[in-house]
Amino acid sequence: PEIINRLVETNMEMTPGYGMDEYCMSAQRKIKEEIKNENADVHFLVGGTQTNFTFISSVLRPHQGVICAETGHIHVHETGSVEACGHKLLPLPSEDGKITAEQVASLTDAHYADSNFEHMTQPKLVYISFPTENGTIYSKAELTAISEVCRERELILFLDGARLGYGLACKKNDLTMADIA
Repeated sequence: PEIINRLVETNMEMTPGYGMDEYCMSAQRKIKEEIKNENADVHFLVGGTQTNFTFISSVLRPHQGVICAETGHIHVHETGSVEACGHKLLPLPSEDGKITAEQVASLTDAHYADSNFEHMTQPKLVYISFPTENGTIYSKAELTAISEVCRERELILFLDGARLGYGLACKKNDLTMADIA
C-alpha cells in the first residue's frame, strides 16, 4: 500500500527523461553508497531484455560469444535478442541453474586447444543470473571462483540483476551489494 500511495502522489509530476530525473539520481547515489564506490557508473534502462541486449552488444565484438547456463534467462526467455545482434550463446549444462568456475575454465581451455579456434566463436562474456531462473543462489565462494577464472582468461563477468533484490534478501545469500560490485 505504501508503494501504491507513493506512485499516486508522484503520478502527475513532470520529470526529464528516464535516468535523468531526481528519483533516478537519488537511486544512483544510494547504489554508490551501498557498493562503497562513488566512481561507479550507474545507468537505468526500462527493461531486463533491453538491458542485457544493450550491455552485451556494447562490450562484445561480432566474433565473441556468451557463456551461460542452459537455463539462463538470455538463452531461454529473451526471444533470441542476444543472438539476433550476432552474439552466439554458449550454454553449459546445469541442473540447478548455476554454472561453475570449472565449467567456464574447461570451455575456454577446450576452445583455445582446438586448432581451428580462430574460426570459432570466441568465448568472451560469462552471464550469471542471480538468483538463477530455478531460484538457486550463488555463494560468495562460487562467484569469487568464477570471477577469478574470468580474470585469468580475460573474460567479462556479467551478473543479471533483474532479480537481484530477491537474491540479496534470500536467507541463503552470503553476499552484499558491495561484494557483487
